[in-house]
Amino acid sequence: MNLVAKPFLAACCLLSLSVSAELIHQNGGWVLKPGTASDTRPTSRTEAVLKTIDQAENLAIMREDRAALALWNRLIETEAGTDAEAVALLGRARLYAKSGQFDDAEADLDTLFKGHANFSGFGLAVQLAFDLAGQYERGERRYLGGWFPWFKDPLHALSIYDKILKVAPNGPVAEESLIHAARLAEREDRKEIYNEMLERIVSDYATSKHAPEALERLAKLRGSESLGPDFDQASTLESADHWRTLADQFPANRRAQQSAEQIKELRDRAARGRLNLGKFYWFKRNNPEAAKLMANACRSLAPESEAAKEAEALLAEIQASPTPPKTVADRLLGVYPRPRANTDAKPTVVGDELDALGFRKEGTKPATETERR
Repeated sequence: MNLVAKPFLAACCLLSLSVSAELIHQNGGWVLKPGTASDTRPTSRTEAVLKTIDQAENLAIMREDRAALALWNRLIETEAGTDAEAVALLGRARLYAKSGQFDDAEADLDTLFKGHANFSGFGLAVQLAFDLAGQYERGERRYLGGWFPWFKDPLHALSIYDKILKVAPNGPVAEESLIHAARLAEREDRKEIYNEMLERIVSDYATSKHAPEALERLAKLRGSESLGPDFDQASTLESADHWRTLADQFPANRRAQQSAEQIKELRDRAARGRLNLGKFYWFKRNNPEAAKLMANACRSLAPESEAAKEAEALLAEIQASPTPPKTVADRLLGVYPRPRANTDAKPTVVGDELDALGFRKEGTKPATETERR
């Protein structure tokens, strides 16, 4: 052990009693919050802790990482459960993150989050976690023990972003964590996570600066889920609703400029889905009533669309002749039987054998010999 490190280690050994004072980060350093020092704890000991913290931070600035790490380790051992331990955990996590020891940095932050929720520097720890997630996301390589290169793991950033949202859902980087997680999930083709992050921004952070981007991404995601007018149109209509929300809430945003065009296209697609059903009932199932119902639904959904014009032509054709044109299959196999209208509008009479709900009444059964016993 060198002579320079001995005085520091000796000073740390003297700090065996817990530090009950609260430390705050002020003017680039850690100071004692006025009125929080314990009456039973000598002032000199508080000054020794602060001096050790300053020394460790100065060593880290001068890139004397080993010496700084030794001081942080000693503070963590001797000041367990105090703000001094939290400061040391934060300082050591910074050293680990700088040297590529991401796993160790994350472990220190987890300890800090779990045991020091009231630490005044909690926000600094959350910011460090966010920066660490960014290192993972950018594909920076981890180094085991600070020297052995390990595999890149950009997807691990998602778990750190999720952790930030749990420990600081109202913090300054919560919204940033969500949008970064969404962008990363899209790049890595994690559709479920991508959808969840976007939904959380839209629902929980509706006034966020990232809300327009989330609405645009969500609208495009819902639009891509529709396979065309011959399939279910729920996602198509939901996509149009997101575009409408974007246009209504953020009209000046550049992302809202394409809303009108997108809404028109999506509503035409959904209306054409109703039109295709109407044509199916008319040409394939010999059911003019169902065909008219679907054609009118098409017109109501998108009155100005091309599909609505085709629906009007279909309605005029049905009105002119209630019998659809025969197809080749109709001529060979016969016309598909038309559904019979239910003309029996008489209510069902509830007799003595049925109860008010229409169920058969059960008579009283005589008790058996076994039941009598």
